[in-house]
Amino acid sequence: MTYFSRPQFSPAPRVARSVRHRLAMTALLLGSTTSLPALAASVATHGKPTVHPTATPVHHTAPVRMRRTSHHSTSPEDIQVVRSRTARFHSQAGTVNVMSGQELRELHVESPKEIAAFTPGVTAVNATSGSTPIFSIRGVGLDDYVGTNMGGIGIYLDGMFAPYPALYNGQMLDIENVIVEKGPQGFDMGRSTTGGSVNIESVKPSDKFGGYLDWGYSSYNTNTGKFAVNVPITKKIFNRTAFSYTKGDGWQHDLHTDKRYGAQDLLAIRNLTKFVIDDKSSLLLNIHYTRDRGTPMSPQDTDGDAVNGLADGTIGVGPNAYYNRVNVGSSRVGRKEDGGGVSVNYEHLFNFGVFSSSTGIDFYRRNTFDNYDGEAAQVADYHWDDTYIAQSHDMHLRTNIGKIFHLTVGIYESYDKIDGTYTSYRAFQFGVPQANLANHFSQQNLSTGVYVNTVTNITHNLDFIAAGRFSYDERGFHGGTRDVDGIFGGVPGANLSYLNTSHNYPRFTGRVGLRYQVVPGTYLYASISNGYKAGTYFAAPVSAPQALDYVKPENLIAYEVGVKSSLFKNRLSIEGSLFDYEYHNRQTLFVAEMPGNTTSLSLGPISRARTRGGELSSTLHNIVPNLDLRGSFAYLDAQAISAVNNIGGLPLLSNVTAHSALPFAPRFSWSAVARYGVDVNRYRVTLQASYTWKDNMLVALGDPNGKTNKISSMGLRMELSPKSSKWTAAVYVDNMLNKHGNTYSFTGSDNSRAQYLQTPRWVGVDLHYNF
Repeated sequence: MTYFSRPQFSPAPRVARSVRHRLAMTALLLGSTTSLPALAASVATHGKPTVHPTATPVHHTAPVRMRRTSHHSTSPEDIQVVRSRTARFHSQAGTVNVMSGQELRELHVESPKEIAAFTPGVTAVNATSGSTPIFSIRGVGLDDYVGTNMGGIGIYLDGMFAPYPALYNGQMLDIENVIVEKGPQGFDMGRSTTGGSVNIESVKPSDKFGGYLDWGYSSYNTNTGKFAVNVPITKKIFNRTAFSYTKGDGWQHDLHTDKRYGAQDLLAIRNLTKFVIDDKSSLLLNIHYTRDRGTPMSPQDTDGDAVNGLADGTIGVGPNAYYNRVNVGSSRVGRKEDGGGVSVNYEHLFNFGVFSSSTGIDFYRRNTFDNYDGEAAQVADYHWDDTYIAQSHDMHLRTNIGKIFHLTVGIYESYDKIDGTYTSYRAFQFGVPQANLANHFSQQNLSTGVYVNTVTNITHNLDFIAAGRFSYDERGFHGGTRDVDGIFGGVPGANLSYLNTSHNYPRFTGRVGLRYQVVPGTYLYASISNGYKAGTYFAAPVSAPQALDYVKPENLIAYEVGVKSSLFKNRLSIEGSLFDYEYHNRQTLFVAEMPGNTTSLSLGPISRARTRGGELSSTLHNIVPNLDLRGSFAYLDAQAISAVNNIGGLPLLSNVTAHSALPFAPRFSWSAVARYGVDVNRYRVTLQASYTWKDNMLVALGDPNGKTNKISSMGLRMELSPKSSKWTAAVYVDNMLNKHGNTYSFTGSDNSRAQYLQTPRWVGVDLHYNF
């Protein structure tokens, strides 16, 4: 929806031309497919520009304000074009789900992983202690728990590509919105992906002083403090600083030591400075830092009888694991993680288009001890010790040509490197006090790409979309797993598996589609696109070189048709789609049998696989007075077409037959949120109820234990605020029914079952003050 404030007076002809020109270019910045003269004429005649977004996503989320200055007038004139978050993506020829920062706060979403509960077709789980989330969109994602691999989903923080899960940690603060785009991406910005992208946009600095303070207290003595302050330093320099700190005792406790696990101690800071160079150019400087000293979670593998203090031993998994009891014992568990970076975003408005450039670099240092096996004895505990560096640059030009042709052309480049030592402690398994396997490695990735995206207005209501991309990736790995103590009968310190290799891969990808406007606000679309994900390595300690070897790039062809409709002056919006994905060489996590009578997870390919499904989401705003409803539903049928019985000659623990289900693809999932507000004298009371449900799913192939439960969660929230919204006080409960489903499980190195259970009921209070 577009809002336009009319001038208080009739400007001089020269000023009017300037205003019309700048409005037209702003519409282009927002992705307009309306011809520029037509837009300007609309402004001049009606005072309301009609803006139709292109098929390309728009990543400029903040409202665009333009100030007209002229020596012909003594009064300033402000013209502001503001488009709602829904309208910006409503006409895009593809599925896009958007959550605002306010919705994130109301639903108590504190990390990127929690977005998945309210986004159809998206799953996210913690594969290890909590700092390695695995994302999947429509069954396409990252099938690796180690943290050294980028998945089929592109994660962007303020336009900067974050290739590894550790780089997301802590940066969900002061968020403007989160945009989830589905299907192959990389045709209008960033890196090529097979499954989609998640764009996390923070609130940008403005020329008004203001901000907010937040304080929250919740279960397990968890305190959360947040603030953001926006300060205009000069008329052309604006600064916004955001801060978040969470500290809690932890909701798991050990059977034997009564120590707590799952504790939080997370600090994050971000400072944004905007420099308005002139009326056509601006620069945004982003500096951010994260520090995590929390205590990692542990799998809950003890028997339910231990609730009464009767532990059934320290080895193996009981049949009735209890949600808050763990069996860590004297094993070392702890986290010391620090990360930060800087980025610069530059924009310049030309007469013919908009040029954007984003460049940045991030560093992260991780030193984490993880009770990965869920047992007090050292069967497969992990020490993750690594250093990340990730640099990327993207620049592109958006322009309209000849009134009917709309073009985006750009270039992308990134480089990332990980140096690490991953150690698996296996003293109990091999009967040697210091039996360790350690993978010392260095991994480097270089990616470049050139992309073109076009939208051609064939008729007034019909658009043809065509896009192409050339990508080139180089991936190198140097290192391998050492038999630290000679437990496999060799010389202590000898290499069990070793690689010193690099691979490069050029690839063309593309997209074609049609978009038809049935009536204003209602669109039909169809598209065919293909994407690819670069090849990868598996960096966990493994005793067989085949498990460490290179996995070739993943390719995907996506077919999608859909409809989007906004009715009753945007009070009702509906979005639905059907899709069919064909995979070639799908990169997937398997459980294989290793030398030494052990098993291990590793990455391997499925030569052919297929995912079909559909999604439906809807929002009803104030059709019933004071009531807002949101709901979504997703169906997935994801299958391996080709059978798999080994990885590089290593037999799987359980063979994968044709038509086996693919991991991270729950067949059904849905969510619903209802908010109702009522005025009581000078105050407003708002009641909210939410419910999410996801079907069970596989988390690894060839693993009889790698399957989750059906996961559901109900939340309630009540808010009190004055009608001015100056402050808000809220109480909430998450997982009100106290469900304890298995969210991630696998077969450990001793062939026992390890599992993570759902976070228990969580009750809290939030106080929010705007200034």
